[in-house]
Amino acid sequence: MDRKFRIKGMLKEHYNIHARHIEQLPGGWSALAYLITDYRQKYFLKVYDKRRAAAKLWIDAIDRYIPLVDWLQHHTVLKHHLAQSLLTKTKQHYCEDREYVYLLSEFVEGYTIGGNVLNLYQVNELAKILGTLHSSTAHVPPNLIQPQTQENFNTDFCDAFSSFIKHDLTSIHDNVLRVVRPFKQELMSSINRMKYLSNKLKQKSLPFVLCHADPHNWNIIQGRNLMLIDWECVTIAPKEQDLILHITPPYARQFIMEYKKYMPYQSLDLDAFEFYFLKRRLGDIWEWIKDLRYQQNIKSEDTVLKFLKLNIVDCTKRARFRAFLQPLI
Repeated sequence: MDRKFRIKGMLKEHYNIHARHIEQLPGGWSALAYLITDYRQKYFLKVYDKRRAAAKLWIDAIDRYIPLVDWLQHHTVLKHHLAQSLLTKTKQHYCEDREYVYLLSEFVEGYTIGGNVLNLYQVNELAKILGTLHSSTAHVPPNLIQPQTQENFNTDFCDAFSSFIKHDLTSIHDNVLRVVRPFKQELMSSINRMKYLSNKLKQKSLPFVLCHADPHNWNIIQGRNLMLIDWECVTIAPKEQDLILHITPPYARQFIMEYKKYMPYQSLDLDAFEFYFLKRRLGDIWEWIKDLRYQQNIKSEDTVLKFLKLNIVDCTKRARFRAFLQPLI
């Protein structure tokens, strides 16, 4: 069945929306994305493919994070920085058929920051969003905090990744082998370093806060206000998990100064920063390798290979990144 025809029927049945126009948009790694237009307004639709193994994590998170985001919209100043999810006619957060899960929300008019550098206004707004989110942790009702994932500094994927590098990488002569083989030693060194940091962080007593956990530029939209979207990864974790993406050149000092207005702190932890620096890159590298080798990915192979190589190269810069951070924190 044509996917757009299926979407049109789903919208009518579950949302009483009569779609006049359905346009596929550039999507993220987890789902396909569509702009829906009816006689009254525009909507944003995410479509998760149940056949993709990774999609189960995002689907399972929906009922956990949407009530939390709804609370943040109604009880904090973040209401102007979050997109509103829409319930089905039966008050469900999403609907589904045999192959797909559909998640509908309001459409945010604006543009995705993506590969662009944040300007000074956007740096300040993002620092406000993350600082407000973190400082709100103590005020969120326990029934909304309890279901969220709790950071345990898990490195389980590293065992599978290192085994792949040692035993399976050369089993197939493909683009994965071509891109990864020159960096085998650097990747193994990064995996071992991440395991060491994991054990070290487990012995510390870092304060945990409510983290978006994925506030990269592709999840930031500049509309009337700066908007932070895609909350599937929300986690209770050290604040460094959210800050790792934005305490970077060229605006690290400005970001820290503005963030502290909303979330005062005594110190930041270098080990936590390095851990999340490696976890994000190694985790993405491993997911992209699995997509290329074993699964049907939703991006083009050229796009995945490009990001794969960029993240592998980044892993070799971890010592330089730590040296950059030290005088800032």
